[in-house]
Order: sequence, then C-alpha cells, then structure tokens
Amino acid sequence: MKIISISNNKGGVGKTTTTVNVAAAMNILGKKILVIDMDHQAQSTYHFGINPNEVTESIYDVLKGEKGYKDIIINRSGIDILPANMEMRNIEFIPLPAKEFLLKEAMENLTGYDYVLLDCPPSLGILTLNAMAISEFILVPLQTQFLPFHGMYNLFEAVQMVKKRINRNIEITGIIGTMYNPKKSINREVIEETENRLPGKLFDTLIRENVSLQEAPSWGKTIFEYKPDSNGAEDYMALTKEIIGRYE
Repeated sequence: MKIISISNNKGGVGKTTTTVNVAAAMNILGKKILVIDMDHQAQSTYHFGINPNEVTESIYDVLKGEKGYKDIIINRSGIDILPANMEMRNIEFIPLPAKEFLLKEAMENLTGYDYVLLDCPPSLGILTLNAMAISEFILVPLQTQFLPFHGMYNLFEAVQMVKKRINRNIEITGIIGTMYNPKKSINREVIEETENRLPGKLFDTLIRENVSLQEAPSWGKTIFEYKPDSNGAEDYMALTKEIIGRYE
C-alpha cells in the first residue's frame, strides 16, 4: 500500500484536480483506491459529486476520535472517499496534544488498498501535517508559472522539518507540471528550470491547459466521466501510468 500526499502550499495549482483524476485513472487500471480529503474547503469531496454541506460525518469526526474511518467511507464509482466538510476548520481548536498525529493514530489499522491519496489544503497547517505524518510520498502539482515555482521551495523546506520531527520516512518523490501550454515561453522556462534544479523529480507527462478539466468539478465528475476523449483525460491517464511505474 502506497500512501501519497498531494501537496503544495499555494492554492490553484491543481492539487484537487490531480488527486481526483489520478485516483480515477488508478481505479480504471484496476487499483483499489482510497481518497482522503484533508482540505477544509472540501474540494475533492465536491469534485466527486458529494455535497460537503450534506456530509454529517467527515474526516473531522475521525480526527476527533468519534468515528472510525470505515464508518464514514463514501464509494463513488469504485473509489472509496473519506469526505471533508466545513467543520474541518475547527481542528485548530481541538484541545488535544500532538495533534499532528491524530490521523495516523486513527488509521493505524488501514489495509486493503493499493494506493491512498490525500488531498492537502493550500497551507502548511495542522491538516497538512496530519497528512504528511501518515504518508510515505509527496507529489507536488506545480502550475508552470514563475511565482508557483519559487513558492514550491517553501514546501521543500517544510518537508525537511517534517522529516526531522514527525515522519523520517517521507520524501517528495515527484513534481507534476500542470496548466501547461507549450506555446507560452514562461511555461517552457519553468519546466526547463525545474528539470535543471531538481533533476529526476519532474514527471515526463505534463498536464496541458484544458477547459474540460475546469468544467468537470461543477458536474461532480472525474475527467474520465465528463470528457474521456479530452486532452485532460489523456494526460492524467499517462501521468498515472508513470506514477505507478515509478512506485511499483
């Protein structure tokens, strides 16, 4: 079982899009998948067609120790999801010690999956630390623009802290170029600079700009359900095969 956090401390870079569509591609390829929505904005939950406002039992209840993870699983098209809701933002106020280990303690008997994907919030707060405490690997979606590229180094520094204090086995094992347009020089330059500075980290597959990827969440569908013949579906299937090849 591979446990992977999809993380970047900057919002809008494609974390949720990547989490949901990699999960869907893995499912199509015959893998047993669990998605954990660790974002208080509940975007993965919404993307799977689940209304967070109607989720009465979420990963927040698991973190508080009031529910077991199996009690809150929602299955969508063969993918198991631990949903989030807006109550997640109250995690900071739980009066418990060592809050960064709440998820790890709650999931210690987790079995039965090939891959567990955690969609992290766009910050390095307690929810992200909980995800990293349980993960072996981190995938970093990188919007191929100047500011997201430089902001990515904050995440690398944070992971070194996590490695020292929380989880010595965690590693950033892959960077995913998103919203890529080969006609834009800045996009090409960011990819080239990433390859130069972080050799071996960037996946060969780049996720191209694609309107269907932006539209699919509003329908509560993965790209493979919404537009299976789109560039977005083609790119995420190629990326997923590359991810599986890297980890297996």
